[in-house]
Amino acid sequence: MKTTITTMLLAFAMNAAAQDFNTYFVDKTLRIDYSFSGNVTEQHIAVDELKQSPRWYGKRKRLAEIPMEGNGQITVKDHKTGDTIYRNSFSTLFQEWLSYPEAETTSKAFENVFLVPMPKDTVDITVDLRNNRRDITTSLTHQVVPGDILIRHQGEHPTPYTTLQAAADTTHCIHIAYLAEGYRDEEMDQFIKDAQTATEALFAHEPFKSERNKFNIIAVKSPSEHSGTSEPSKGIWKQTALSSHFDTFYSDRYLTTLHLKDVHNWLAGTPYEHIIILVNTEKYGGGGILNSYNPSVEPTGGSYTHLSAAAKREVED
Repeated sequence: MKTTITTMLLAFAMNAAAQDFNTYFVDKTLRIDYSFSGNVTEQHIAVDELKQSPRWYGKRKRLAEIPMEGNGQITVKDHKTGDTIYRNSFSTLFQEWLSYPEAETTSKAFENVFLVPMPKDTVDITVDLRNNRRDITTSLTHQVVPGDILIRHQGEHPTPYTTLQAAADTTHCIHIAYLAEGYRDEEMDQFIKDAQTATEALFAHEPFKSERNKFNIIAVKSPSEHSGTSEPSKGIWKQTALSSHFDTFYSDRYLTTLHLKDVHNWLAGTPYEHIIILVNTEKYGGGGILNSYNPSVEPTGGSYTHLSAAAKREVED
């Protein structure tokens, strides 16, 4: 039976600034897990956990610039000078949920994960959420000390992965990781084939096509207990690596995962910046959020709008 792959495109566009990367950062990744919670009336941000992994695979230039606006920002400032040394924009499912009637009568919490380069010295990190008029609705500033013994180390033993395409220069390229969702161990060969198909479809579009040698692409073999994905409207619930499901916010074809920490746990230690989740399902659908998880696309020729914007900026550097 022919399988149609539905993808969720999660693009983490680590866009750069004029500062010298090596002045402020080391070649490691600081992962910050947050909880965004509340309702239409009030929202809250809380730090969940800090983690660090070997290597930084995001951008090393234009670190304080934001080429694409979302409805939130994360800003890293040097604690001593107050200089902005890294900034990025994002959107979240939490903020989308706030637009639904349910948010008027109840409160919920959503996982969110952001990656920033590991600072050399103490930094102040600010996360703010904004409405559609760009007004800040809630904000949190917290301090990170790089030597904090409670920053959990991970990624020393990464999930097995296959390199689909090596960039001409892997120290100056765009790193994309395909992540398996709804593929059992015995289906990993099919996952690799599906990822290869998706890769060829990706490079049928500009700016990818003419800049192909600037992309490093891997397929991360995250196994699921069950094949496929959950469909709550049909009473189908499956045990999968990322707990994805259709019917997000009661919309039939809206396919997402709310488990962003699982996404990054599977990817820890692998070379990734942008994430494409391949979901093993025959049903058309998808979903995504800017720089958290971005618009879902069909690997046989869907819209690569958000990844295109990020990649265009990066390949020009």
